[in-house]
Amino acid sequence: MQTTDNNLPVARAPLVFMLAAAFFVSPLLFFTGLTRNPYYLQIAILNAAVLGAAALFLYESARRKAWALPRTALAAPLAALGLVYLASFAWSWFGHAPFFRPAMASEGLKAGLFFLVNCAAVFYLALSVPYSAGGDDAVPAGKWLAFVLGWGALWFLFPWLKMPLAGEGLFARLFDPYGFLVWTAGFTAVWLLIRRCRQEDILHLAMAAGAIASLYGILEYFRLEVIWAKLLNPYGNRSVSTFGNPNFISTYVVIFLPLAASLLMKADTAVKRWFYGLLVLSYLGMLMASLTRSSWLGAAAAFALLFSFGAQRAQLKRNKKFLYPFFAAALLMTAAWPSDSLKPFSSGLVDRVHEAVSGIRTPSALGLSGDQGRTYSSFHQRLLIWTSAWQMGLENPLLGKGWGQFELFYPFYQGRLVANFPAVRQLRTHANNAHNEILEQWSQAGLAGLGVYLWLLAALFYGFWRYYRSAGEEARYGAVPLAAGLVGALADNLLNVSLHFAVPAMAFWWVAGALALKTSGVTQYPPWRRPRAGAALAWALILCCLAGVWLWQRQFMRDFYYFNGFRAMRANAVPAAVRHLRAAWEAHPREVNTNYEYGNALVRSGDLEKGVWAYGEALKANAGYDEIYFNLAIMQKRLGRAEEALKNLKVSSAINPLNPMAWQALAEVYLSAPDRTAVAAAAVADFAEAVKVYPGDSNLWNTLGYFYTLLRRYPEAHKAYAAGAMAEPANGMLVENLAGVSRQLKIKNDPALQWLASYKRVEAASAAPKVPAGALKEADALTAAAPHSGPARALRARVYFRADRLAEARAQLEAILRENDADNSARYGLAVIHEREGNLEAARAVWARFLQLEPGNAGVAARLRALERAAAGRETNL
Repeated sequence: MQTTDNNLPVARAPLVFMLAAAFFVSPLLFFTGLTRNPYYLQIAILNAAVLGAAALFLYESARRKAWALPRTALAAPLAALGLVYLASFAWSWFGHAPFFRPAMASEGLKAGLFFLVNCAAVFYLALSVPYSAGGDDAVPAGKWLAFVLGWGALWFLFPWLKMPLAGEGLFARLFDPYGFLVWTAGFTAVWLLIRRCRQEDILHLAMAAGAIASLYGILEYFRLEVIWAKLLNPYGNRSVSTFGNPNFISTYVVIFLPLAASLLMKADTAVKRWFYGLLVLSYLGMLMASLTRSSWLGAAAAFALLFSFGAQRAQLKRNKKFLYPFFAAALLMTAAWPSDSLKPFSSGLVDRVHEAVSGIRTPSALGLSGDQGRTYSSFHQRLLIWTSAWQMGLENPLLGKGWGQFELFYPFYQGRLVANFPAVRQLRTHANNAHNEILEQWSQAGLAGLGVYLWLLAALFYGFWRYYRSAGEEARYGAVPLAAGLVGALADNLLNVSLHFAVPAMAFWWVAGALALKTSGVTQYPPWRRPRAGAALAWALILCCLAGVWLWQRQFMRDFYYFNGFRAMRANAVPAAVRHLRAAWEAHPREVNTNYEYGNALVRSGDLEKGVWAYGEALKANAGYDEIYFNLAIMQKRLGRAEEALKNLKVSSAINPLNPMAWQALAEVYLSAPDRTAVAAAAVADFAEAVKVYPGDSNLWNTLGYFYTLLRRYPEAHKAYAAGAMAEPANGMLVENLAGVSRQLKIKNDPALQWLASYKRVEAASAAPKVPAGALKEADALTAAAPHSGPARALRARVYFRADRLAEARAQLEAILRENDADNSARYGLAVIHEREGNLEAARAVWARFLQLEPGNAGVAARLRALERAAAGRETNL
C-alpha cells in the first residue's frame, strides 16, 4: 500500500504528479498546428489533473470513512455561492422558452464545471497542501534558478534539433523526439523540486512557470521567436507567451508578483537575490510586453496593499542598500519599456496611458454616444458589454439572467444597443463574460450571487486581517503578499475577464486557498456517522471525476477533429472536411463553432437538409450567434420552408441589425409571401427598425414604403419613399413611387419633390465651369433637410471644393468617413483636398488607407508612390 506523508491526507507521489501537470505542464505546453484553439490541450490537462487530484482525496475518504478534504470556515460561503448559482440557473431555465434550453444546458454545464473544478476544487486542494515547518528558507532557490534558466535554455535548440514526424495523425502532430526529451527532463526536475509537496514548493513551481512564460513573452515582444517557425502575434505586438491571451498571463503575474517581491526583500543570500530578482524583473517585463493596462492597475493595487503593512516596509528598510537601487531600476525599466513599435526613445507605458487619456477626453465620451460620435474602442467596447450586463441583471435583480448564460444571451442585448447608438456599431463583439467582476456576478446571479460572492471574499480577507494582527512578524510577513496578489487580480478584473479562464483562475483560487490555510487554518472532518452512505457518495463523486476527465478528453479530440475539418474547408477539400467535422460532432456534440462549420461543410457538399440539421445542432450548443440563424434561414428558404426562414431571419436581424444581407433576405421572404397584405404589418414593424440602422439605404425605405401602401397607410408610405429618394436621388423607381403617393395624397408643392428638384440644380451647378453663388446655400439646405443622405453630403463637399472652399469640403468628407469608413469615394476626395492644401503627410495617410480597402487600385498606388518619393526627396535635401 502506498504510504502517505505525515501531513498529507493522500499518497504523495500521485498528488505531486497531478500538481506538476497542473502548474508546470498546463501553463507552458501549447501547439500551433494541433487544435483550432492552440491552448486547448493545456486546458484539458489542467482540468484532468485537478479532477485526478480530487479523486485521490475522495478515494482516501472512502478508505478512511471520513472526508479527507479539510474543513474550513470558508466552506459555508463557498457552498452558498454554488447553491445561488444553481438556483439562478434553474430559475432562468424555467423562465425561458424551450427552444433555448439545450443551449442553456450546454452553457450552464460549462460554467458549473468551471466553478466546481477551476475554483472550488483548486481552492480545496490548496487548503490540503500544508506549509513547511522551515518556511521559504527550506526552498532551494538556487535549484529553482538553475531550473528556470537551464530548462528555458534547452528550447533555444529546438528549431535546430526538432524532428517532426510525417503524417497528420494525433501522435505525429503531438510528438517530437527532442521536445519529448526536454519535457521529460523538465517534468523530472519539477518532480524532484516539489516532491516534499509543501505549499511553498507549489507556490515556487507556479512562480517558476510564470517566469519561464514571462521570459518567452518578452522575447516575443522584441520579435524573437525561439520555438516556432514564425512569430505568434494574434494580438498585434501584445505578447501572449504560452497563455493564449496577453490578458491571461498578465493577471497570472499580478497574482505572484507581490510574493516574488516579498521573497526578494527578505533574501539573505546572493543566489536568492538572483532568483527572486529574476522573477520580479521577468514579471514586470511581461506586464509591459502584454500592454494590459488593467493588469498595470492591478499590479499597482497589489503593491499599494503590500507596502501598506508595516512588516513589509520594515523589511524593505532593513535591506535598503540592495532593494532601493533594485526597485528604482525596476521602475526605470517599466517607464523606459519601448512601445509596441519598438521605436527608439519611446515608452510603452507613456503611450498606452496617453492613448487611454486621449481616448476619453471629455465627460460626454463616457456614454455610448461617444464624444461627438468619436469612440475609444478599448473603453467603449467594454461600456457596450457593461451596459448589456447591467440590463441582464435588471431583468431579475435577485437571481440575474442565470449563471453561465452571459455568452448565450449577451448578443440579444447588444443588438438593441448597437441599433440605438450608432457610435458603437463598429465595436460589436461576441463577449464571453462581463469584463467586470461585479457585473459578472450581478448580470448572471443578481444581488444574491453578488452578495454571497462578496461574503466569501470578506470572510477570506477578514481571516487575513485577524491573523495579521495576532501572528508573529515572520508569519504575517508571509501572508501579506498572498492577500496582495488576490487584491491585484480582483482590481485587474474590474476591467478584465481573466479570472474566468483556466490558468489564471487556477492561480487565483490556489492562492486564495493558500491564504486561507495560513490565516484561518483548517480542521479535519469527523468519521462518517453512516459509513456506507458516505462511501457510496465518495465513490459516486470519484465516478464523476472520472467522467469529467473523459469529458475533457472528448472535448480535446473534438477540437483536434474540428481543426482538421477547418483546414480542409480552407483547402476546399469539402468531403474530407465533412468527415473530420462529423468526427468532431461525434466526439462532443455541444460546441457551437464545430457544429456551425459542420453545417457549412454539409451545405457546400450539396446536402442542404443535413446542413439545416447541423445548424440546428449549433443552436443547441449556443443560440446567440446571428450567422447561424442567417445561414439556417437561407437554407430553409432554398428548401421552400419560408415560414421557418422568416422566423430565423427575424432573430438574426435582432441579434445583429448591422447585417444588410439579413434585411435583404428578410425582404425577399416577405415579398415572396402568397398573401403580402397578410404579412404587411409584420414587415412594416421589421423594416421600421431596419431604416433606423440604415437611414441611407434606399432599398429598405422602398420596401417599407411598399408595405405601408399595402396597409393603405399612405402618409407613412410618403415619408418612407421621400427618405428613400433623398438617400438615392438617382433611383427612378423610388422617385416615381414618391410622386405616385404624393398624387394619391394630393400634396401641393410637395417638399420632398422640391428637394429632389433642388438636388438636380445643385448637381448641375457642381459641373458648371464656375459654381453659382446660390449653389452653396442650396447645398447647405439639402443636407440640413436630409442629414443622412450620402449623395447630398457628397454633393455639398463637391460644390464647396469647386468653389475653392477647401476647409468646408474637407470637414464634410471627414464627417462622412467618420460614419462610414468604407466610403472610398469620400476618401479619394479628402486625399485630393489634402494635396491641394499642401498637407502631404495627411494625404499619404489617406491614400494608404484607401489602398487597404482597395489594394488593386493602380492609380491611387501611383499617387501614393509619388508622394512618398517627394517626401524622401525633401528628407534627403534636409
